[in-house]
Amino acid sequence: MNVNWQYLLIVFILAAIVGGGTFWLSEKIEELPTAVSLLKAGESEEPEDKTAEENNLLEEKIGQGKQFLLRMEDEEKHGFHKYYYTLEDSFEERLHTVYSASIIYTLLKIYDFDGDERILEKIPEWGDFLLFMQNKNKESKGYGAFHYSLYLSPEEKEEKFVVGTAALSIFTLLDLYKKVQEEKYLASVRLAGDWLLTMQKEDGVMKPYQRYGDDEWYYGTKESLLYNGQVLAALSRLYNITQEEKYYNSALKIAGHFEKRVEEEGCFLGDEYRSPNPISSAWVVMALLDFYKVSPEEKYKEIIFKCSRELVKRQITETTDPLYRGRWTLAFSTSGNGWLAEVMMEMYRFCQNEEMAGCQNYKAAVIGVIQWLMQFTYSEENSSALPNPQQAIGGIFWDYNNKYVRTDSVCHALNGYVGTIPYLAE
Repeated sequence: MNVNWQYLLIVFILAAIVGGGTFWLSEKIEELPTAVSLLKAGESEEPEDKTAEENNLLEEKIGQGKQFLLRMEDEEKHGFHKYYYTLEDSFEERLHTVYSASIIYTLLKIYDFDGDERILEKIPEWGDFLLFMQNKNKESKGYGAFHYSLYLSPEEKEEKFVVGTAALSIFTLLDLYKKVQEEKYLASVRLAGDWLLTMQKEDGVMKPYQRYGDDEWYYGTKESLLYNGQVLAALSRLYNITQEEKYYNSALKIAGHFEKRVEEEGCFLGDEYRSPNPISSAWVVMALLDFYKVSPEEKYKEIIFKCSRELVKRQITETTDPLYRGRWTLAFSTSGNGWLAEVMMEMYRFCQNEEMAGCQNYKAAVIGVIQWLMQFTYSEENSSALPNPQQAIGGIFWDYNNKYVRTDSVCHALNGYVGTIPYLAE
C-alpha cells in the first residue's frame, strides 16, 4: 500500500497543536497508518529509495533546526535564549550560559556535517560570550565558574554558579579549542575545571551549585545525577586533553560513586531532585562512557552495556499509537527523549567499536525516538496559525500541552539526527 505519510504527519501535528492534549487521531489508530512510519516511507519502495528519502528528511530537519538555533541568538550579546514562546512570539529577558553552550556545541556538530561557513564566522562572538560569563574575580568563591544567566533589562549577571553549567561549558570550550586552537579557550576550561574540584565532596558527589544572597554564599546540598554525570564527562574530557592527574582523580571519585550506586540499586536511578527515571540513568551511561575512554577498565564497560541494555527495554515500542511509540517510559518531554536519542546514538557507535552483539538495538531505539520527536517539530504546514510562523520553523515544542520551544530539545534532537545519517545506509 502506498501511503501519503507526509500528509498524515501534517494532520497529526495540526491535531496536536490545535487540540492540546486531546487527539482524535489516537482514536482512529486502527484505521490510519501511524505517524511513526514517516521514516519508512512506504513498504513498496526499494531499500535504496527508502534510505535516500530518510536521508533527505533528516537533512531537511537538520537544516531547519540549524536555522532555528541561529535565530535564538541575541544580536547584541551573542548569547542564546533558553525559551522561545511561540504563541506570544517572545523570548525571556535573559540569556542562559548553559543553553548558549549547548547550542554552540550542536552548531559545531552541524558544521562538521554540512560545512556551513556562517558557523565558523560566528565562533569569535559566541566564544566571547561564554568567556564573558565566566567569573574571573580571583577574590570570589566562584572564581572560574560561569554565571548561570545574564539578565538583559537591566543588564546583570546572576550570582549563581551551577556545576552543570560549568561542565557543559567545558564541553563546548574544548570543542572550540580543537576547532580554532586558541589558548584562551583552554585557559578558560582549566579555570572551570579547577572550580569544579572545589565543589566536590569526599564521597565524589558534587555540590550542585553555589549562589550569593543576603551578603553570604549558599551551597546546594542535594545530589543530582545529571550534574554528577555532566561533571564526570567534563573532567574526563579535560583530563584527556591536559593529562593533569587532579582532573582524573576527581573524575575517578564520581565514577566510583556511580559504580557503587549501580551495584546497590541497579541501573534505574534517581536522586534528591527526581525519582528513578531514564534521563538520569542515561547520564550514568554517558558519563561512564566518557570516563572509559581515559580509564578503559572492564568493570566500567560492563556497567555501560548493562545499563544501556536496560534503557533500551524501557522504550515504548509495543504500541501503534503515535502519542507514545518511540518515547521512553517516564520521559515525557522532547528534551528528555532527545537526550536519550543522543545517548543511544553514542552507544551504537561504542557497541560497534567494541565489536559487541546487539548493536542494532541501539540504532533501532534512535530511529524510534527520532520518529516520535518529528511529530513535535514546527514546519511550514503546522505553524501558519502562530503569530510569527517563520520564527518557529525548526523548533521542537516541549510536549503535547506546552507549545513553547526550549532550545535544548532542538539541540538534543539535532545531535541525534546528525549522528544517525551515516548509519542509515546499513
